[in-house]
Amino acid sequence: MFMLQGAARAAHLWEDPEMWWSGLWTYERDDTPKFSADELSVEFFGTYTAPEYGIDELFQTDITKDGVWGGGAGLTYFLTREIGLGADFGASEGGGAFINQVLGNIVLRLPWERASLAPYVMGGGGYSFDPVGEWVTHAGLGIEWRPNSATGIFIDGRYIWGDEGGDRLLLRAGLRLIL
Repeated sequence: MFMLQGAARAAHLWEDPEMWWSGLWTYERDDTPKFSADELSVEFFGTYTAPEYGIDELFQTDITKDGVWGGGAGLTYFLTREIGLGADFGASEGGGAFINQVLGNIVLRLPWERASLAPYVMGGGGYSFDPVGEWVTHAGLGIEWRPNSATGIFIDGRYIWGDEGGDRLLLRAGLRLIL
């Protein structure tokens, strides 16, 4: 049992790639910290983007027929356990451009180690290529669950303000790999 527990612990990618990969899909039940400072993560996610007509009409969105599905990837670096900087891009079906938008983020999270959860808020800006080329700003919130110190599962939502292309609601769900 001692040997199995040691094999299940996740190591950082640069310390031991084989141990990192084998620990990627395990659940750590002990009090090993899962959220840390000086943490770099890569994320892969699916998206749903719906047009909005002002933030006051946010909850009138019909996600069954108004939006488009897509995906994307990003990187986030946490300077402290609570403060991170990141960037991501998204691509969706039916658009004129392959990449719909590139966004920069400031992330503020509140890790709750006992539950392996970290609710977070984020905000920032970026550039949208589709439906029109324009600079945008965004704000949102989400939550991440980590079964171990190398893997996270997250879901979040952002409201994106645009001048020419209109506002949008961006919903994401995905996998975060801590390098």
